Amino acid sequence: MSIRITGRTDYSALFSSLNGGKSTGIGGGSYSLADYASIKNGSYGKLMKAYYGKNKTALSDAASATKKTNSKTATADTTSENASLQKSANALVKSAESLLKTGKDSVFKEKDITTKDENGVEKTTKGYDTDAIYKAVSAFADDYNSVLSAAAKSKNSSVVSTASNMVQQTVANEKMLSRIGITIGEDNKLSVDEKKLKAADMTTVKSMMNGNGSFAYGVQTKASFISMYAKNDQNKASGVYGSSATYTASLFSNGDIWNSFI
Repeated sequence: MSIRITGRTDYSALFSSLNGGKSTGIGGGSYSLADYASIKNGSYGKLMKAYYGKNKTALSDAASATKKTNSKTATADTTSENASLQKSANALVKSAESLLKTGKDSVFKEKDITTKDENGVEKTTKGYDTDAIYKAVSAFADDYNSVLSAAAKSKNSSVVSTASNMVQQTVANEKMLSRIGITIGEDNKLSVDEKKLKAADMTTVKSMMNGNGSFAYGVQTKASFISMYAKNDQNKASGVYGSSATYTASLFSNGDIWNSFI
């Protein structure tokens, strides 16, 4: 599963299904640089909980829109910080992909499972490989947390706004995630309860983690943008221009963005 992103792609369309049908622009939202501190200390998640609890005043008072500029100047992020951010984001893209695969390679493909009763009689039935599913979900959560940690150190407004929107999407799905053993901490990080996930209805787990429009799909999309923004920041620092003398997604105009992750 992949998304083809070119220099002339209307990015806002990618997020319409993730935001109640309302487009929120590149990366899915507009936030100020102050959001990076909110991600780090967990207050952003609290703001989102307030929002989805119908307390829109609390959100509007605490979050402000940022002006989007097209600057030829790199942010203050160092090369090592950008490299770490790209590495974390690319890892999240890959771990999400392991959940999103369909067909014979899907971690959610039912298989023959043999069990024994108390008399030692074997019985083979079709079922989900809960060990493999837990492993994939746990890796996804770990990579998600790594991206938040890296984004919290970034001064790149595009990175911060996209990471903020990723947190927003996660909080919006908090109840469903809780049903499958995934909880959101005060620092916005995810934790996975192995027993609860394995005991959950696997069709619910699959609906959250597999297929277009799923939670994992939305996170993967945002992770790909975070990686792109970090790469563009490095290009700014090294003087690499796009076709229109700006540092934009046109740097990726001739192929799938995912090719750079494999």
